[in-house]
Amino acid sequence: MESKDRELNRQTSVSFHFVLPMPMMMLKAIGWQTVTTHNYVWDGRNRPGDHCILQITLSGRGEIELNGKKHSLEPGHVFLVDVPGSHVYRLPASSSSWELLYVELSHDALSFWKELIAAEGPVVRIDLDSAFMKLMWRIYDEAVQDRYKDIYQCSEAAYSIVMQLASLFESRRGNRRLPAAVEKCRLFIEERYSEPIGLDEMAQAAGCSKYHLTRECERTLGATPGRYLTMVRLERASVLLLSPEEWTLEEVASMTGFSNANYFGKVFRRHTGMSPGEFRHGSDLYEIRRMLFPS
Repeated sequence: MESKDRELNRQTSVSFHFVLPMPMMMLKAIGWQTVTTHNYVWDGRNRPGDHCILQITLSGRGEIELNGKKHSLEPGHVFLVDVPGSHVYRLPASSSSWELLYVELSHDALSFWKELIAAEGPVVRIDLDSAFMKLMWRIYDEAVQDRYKDIYQCSEAAYSIVMQLASLFESRRGNRRLPAAVEKCRLFIEERYSEPIGLDEMAQAAGCSKYHLTRECERTLGATPGRYLTMVRLERASVLLLSPEEWTLEEVASMTGFSNANYFGKVFRRHTGMSPGEFRHGSDLYEIRRMLFPS
């Protein structure tokens, strides 16, 4: 539906109720409204329910208080909270209106948002003309037109929202310039991953304390230095496992910084759900096989 057609519909909200507990992430409600009364106050500490709220400011200004700290909500600002939770959002006295679009998702969505919140904070900014917003408006339009007929369509919408948001911030993080210490650490890992390096060596290469390096890597890379090193090693190992040279597991382990094949196999299975051998032989079914590791 084009935006001009959407204006013909009144701002409204739609909720979905499920007779039985659902084992999938679900879209529970979606709504579009303009708030003009200062009685609009939602206190997550006194609110029943078991869901997450993603709320986007379209125009005007709102406010959210998280753990005692107030954040102004301008157009393009998004907050992510769980209910019940330690937050209060409202139309502040200094604002006359607040136009917003929100969705309620089942609590399963929190696990997908943990790293985003840790890296970006509880209030983030997006482009209101982004692909994510186009998706949000499409889901709103379909909900208002009663096109969600079963739990699977509701689940698909929920996963689409979370995955699109995660993809948006992953690409943004990839384009962001890293702090000097983190960039030095990253380059050190890329060059020396095959050697028995640890946090001491990485901090020395970065020129800072281990505490500072760990904090900055978690903030900008979404992973500790040790976890980032493991991901680099596993990514390199997956390439070697599929190479025509047919390296032994002991050789692959040695070339990627693992102490021995047994330890390599345990780490590989823990992160991928399969053994190195299963990964290698499974590739016979496909012409191209890549392994992607989250940061």
